[in-house]
Amino acid sequence: MKRLNLILSLMLVLGLAVITSCKKDEDPTFTLVSLTAGDIDLAGVTAAADVPEDAVIQAVFSSEIDAATATTTTFAITFTDDGSAVDYTVAVDGATVTLTPSNGWPGGSQFTIALAATIAGTNGAAYEGNSLSFRTSGIFVPQKDYQVLYLSFDEGTAEDEAGDHTVTTVETLTYETDRRGTANAAAYFNGQGNLVEVAADDDLISSSITISFWFKTDIDDYNGQASSGNPQTRFVMGLGVENGYFLEMGRRSNDPTSEAYDEIFLKMATDHVNVGTNAESNPKATAWTEVNSQLSVNYVDGTSSGWSYAIDNLTESTPDRAYINEQIMGQWTHFVMTVNAATQEKTIYINGIKWASYRWISSGAEWLLADLSLKTENNDGSALAGIEGSLALGFIGSSSNEATSWAVYDDFVGATDEGKKFFKGSLDQFRIFSVPFTDSEVGQLYDNEK
Repeated sequence: MKRLNLILSLMLVLGLAVITSCKKDEDPTFTLVSLTAGDIDLAGVTAAADVPEDAVIQAVFSSEIDAATATTTTFAITFTDDGSAVDYTVAVDGATVTLTPSNGWPGGSQFTIALAATIAGTNGAAYEGNSLSFRTSGIFVPQKDYQVLYLSFDEGTAEDEAGDHTVTTVETLTYETDRRGTANAAAYFNGQGNLVEVAADDDLISSSITISFWFKTDIDDYNGQASSGNPQTRFVMGLGVENGYFLEMGRRSNDPTSEAYDEIFLKMATDHVNVGTNAESNPKATAWTEVNSQLSVNYVDGTSSGWSYAIDNLTESTPDRAYINEQIMGQWTHFVMTVNAATQEKTIYINGIKWASYRWISSGAEWLLADLSLKTENNDGSALAGIEGSLALGFIGSSSNEATSWAVYDDFVGATDEGKKFFKGSLDQFRIFSVPFTDSEVGQLYDNEK
């Protein structure tokens, strides 16, 4: 009898063991098998890079997924820097989830993809949750939806890659190696009158604007001639001369014995609507603003309009006159001007760093400048003769603009070499946006383009 009881006990124990073992084997599992963007593994030990902007992302699980748990919330892709959302769709096919960008993943950007623990399989099992990151190839451009003009000059071409502006060249334009070593990818201007012109359009000048481009020049082109009595200056680009906006650069003096000979100035003139006390008689005004030696203590204190400098070299009591020379001459330099209509502020950045800003904040002032715009009328309301709103790269205005007597294209073509004033050097990655940029956006664009 004891022997029989022992046999029955052993059978019971073995039966329980078999039942327990079977139960463990049958516990449903739901794990991520792979996460890829084309041939690129996004689930590796290190963050994936160079993911194509049009890549479709696929997540494959160990069993079929419950489609109700696959959404843009549970498969959340955001910009790593600020957590903002990306536009994409989610589709389920058995154990595979496909994430398709609606307009491409913005280039040169870092993304975080968070897979929530609420993702579940049809077998009732839940995913453990995970967070990974990846970076797309190409150049990330902040505020890209507001980019109205883009000239990359890649492959030796001058055409608008952001919109449909008509782009033409005046005289023979050549192309050279850009700052990244790519051949025929930057426009070269010989200083004799060749231009790139973008046909007039309202979006080339707006109340708020950001203009960004790379340039390279040589200090020898700015030496001037002692016999001329004037330093050599050149017009880099412009629209409508002082009736719109332009950038001029050159030496303070053409005398090598003068301290001012080593001071290279950048003059970014812009035309604005005047909302000051004399606005009725003077509805428009030009801000002749230069990036050096113009610190306004009142502006720093916040009590009046004026310049504010963000770098010590320009704020010292004895400014370093050679500083701009050392920073920009003879090398690729990133230039940005942004005008913010809301704050009535104009800011200049060099190589991603804020150099200076000018703000019109004096209430009740005679001159109080607001929106950036093209001046087409004289103060008495009559039409401004000779005004032409095409954008010119290589000169202060288009070749047909005659509204400003001292900036007529044909007059400079016939001048001596030191008096031509046409830009001599290279331009690249020219962009215009219809919105102002923040400091961080300028820095981000510089970092991605450099």
